[in-house]
Parts: sequence; C-alpha cells; structure tokens
Amino acid sequence: MAIGQGRIVFGPQGFFIFALLVLFFAGALIWLVKARQVALKVVAGVMAFPPAMMFGVVLVNSFYGYYQSWDDAWRDLTNQAPASVAPVPDLGNRLDQVLSEAVKKRQARKNGFAMETTLSGPQSRISRQGVIYLPPQYFQKQYANRRFPVIELIHGAPGTPSDYEGRLKISGMLRKLIAAHKAKPVVLVIPDANGGLDRSTQCLNTVRGEQDETYLALDVPEDVSDRLRVEPPGTAWGIAGFSEGGYCAANLALRHPDRYGVAASLSGYFEPLRTNRMPQPVDPFAGNKALRAANSPLKVMARPLSHDRLPHFWVMSGNGVQTDMVQAQAFVDLIKRYDPGVPFMVVKGGQHNYVAWREAFPRMFEWATSRV
Repeated sequence: MAIGQGRIVFGPQGFFIFALLVLFFAGALIWLVKARQVALKVVAGVMAFPPAMMFGVVLVNSFYGYYQSWDDAWRDLTNQAPASVAPVPDLGNRLDQVLSEAVKKRQARKNGFAMETTLSGPQSRISRQGVIYLPPQYFQKQYANRRFPVIELIHGAPGTPSDYEGRLKISGMLRKLIAAHKAKPVVLVIPDANGGLDRSTQCLNTVRGEQDETYLALDVPEDVSDRLRVEPPGTAWGIAGFSEGGYCAANLALRHPDRYGVAASLSGYFEPLRTNRMPQPVDPFAGNKALRAANSPLKVMARPLSHDRLPHFWVMSGNGVQTDMVQAQAFVDLIKRYDPGVPFMVVKGGQHNYVAWREAFPRMFEWATSRV
C-alpha cells in the first residue's frame, strides 16, 4: 500500500477509524444487551459512550475537513505550530541573523522559509504572533535585488494563523504552483486577526475598543515592508481570506484601496455580523448605523464610489451553502458594474469548509499572483 493511500485509509478521515469506532460501539451495545448483572451493564454502557462521542467528532472532522493527518490533529491539540514553521522572536535584529543563515542553506532556496513571529502595531497598539512565508526565490541569487509582492491572508473565526499551514498546507500549495509556472513568487503574511481562538473581531475598529482594522490594514503592512524585501503597501499587495476572513478581505480592500491591489473572498459574507465575540458579544459599532453601513461591502458597492481606484476582486463560494451563494452572487453583481470580468468560482457541491477552500486557493493564487 502506498503511503498516500495509507493516510487516506488510516487517517482521521479514513475508513479504518470509522469502522473501528462502529465495531467498538456495536460490541459495547451487544455486551449491554446480553449482560445479566447490573454492574456489567453499567460497564458496557460506560464503554459505549467514548466511541459514540468520538464517532461524532470524526463526522464533524470529515465534514469540515479540519485534519488530514494525525500529526495535524496532535499539533492542534497541543497548541503547536506546524512543523514547517520556525519560531522567530521578532522582526528585529534576530530576523536579519535568521534570514542570513537561511540564505546559506539549500533547503531555503528549494522550499522557502516559514516563520512565526511578532507583528507589531504602533498605531493600533496591538502586537500579536503571525506567520510569514518567504518563497524559495527570496533566497536565490537571481532575485537578490528583487522586492516581492505580498498577499496578506486572513483566517476565519474561530481560528488562528496556523490554520493556513496546519490545515491548508498553504506554503507547499504555493510552492508547487510556482514550480509549475502557474503562480508567481509572492510573500505570504498571515496575521492574527482575532487575538485568540475564542474571539471574533471581524477585523473591525471597535468603538471604544480594539483597533483591528488599523492593525491589519496599516500596522502589519508597514511592519513587514519596513523589515523584509517586499513591495510597499499598494498595488503590489493583495488580501484574501476564508469565512470571516473573506469578509475581512473584501471590507478592508474597499476601505483601504490605496493599500491593496487585489482582494479575494472565499466563502465570505458581505455584511458585518451584529456582534463581535471578545469573548462576550459586543456591538463593534455601538449602535452607529452609518458606521455599520460603511463596513458593509454590499452597501458600499451599491453606492457610487468616492475613490477612483477599485481593487480587483476574486470571489468563491460553494453552491452547497445557499446563504454563502446568495451573498457572493449579490456582491459579484455589484462589482460587475466596475469590473465586468470579475472571477466568480463556484465549487460544485462545496460546503463552508476546508475541503472547498483547498480546492479554491490554488485558483486564487494563480489569479492573484499575476496581478500584484
């Protein structure tokens, strides 16, 4: 049996784990029925509970596509960064040393370099851990004087920056596309958009609260462009995200068209949710209807735009989720007034999950990297 086939059969979504749980549960039920002593019935009932619970967890994982291997599940449960991401204390002097060492290594020139580091925000007063991926070309001699374009990736909620590497294997995906000449080299910047797994800020500047929009659209691009060999914020920067991150990408691109040349929303929504979770529910606009409308991409695009330049948009939705499709189609129809050729990828039977996003991200990269 090939290694890949073994992972399919014996992995978290494999047939073997389903069959094993069913067998354990069935065995416990048979014991429960046949046992005559009360004590044995209690033991059988207790033994039937764990496989039933695990079966539910496995079904949820199968639907959402969280874990493709047991390593992914273990790293998530133990709160570890993916194995391919190296921890770097900050973007200060230590970064120069790490990168100079990486340049000398064949591995970096072949696979690139992913690091988890602190992304500081002097304007927002927010500093959080984020992930940066530098493609192999960043370390190759022929690109020594090249400043690279950037795509800023926003995760969903609940979620963390490590979802991109741990669940989507995003750096390997991009590296393969570049090697196949289907995508151009770009730097990926993945900030922490929420500040915690149990939080949801929608990348908004909360009235009398955290300034996440300022952090993500102003501080992070400035911090990265000051310290790495990348293009400054503008037409050479893109922003993309899935689920809540898809809303963030559309909203931030419209609110900061001078900072982003392209934007992509994967299964995103286009009107802000009523409350943020911080972790208690909070109205980010404090009842201000005008402020809420100004952060609703559907309402913004329905009005004549006050600025000259509109970022190029790419939109994706799975047609297995009606609410996703309705909002995505409405947004695309509005964008077509300015850009008749806006790409709209519909994943046939696609759900609001990582299975659909794994299919969509390569297409997004092909489109976005040709434009930033």
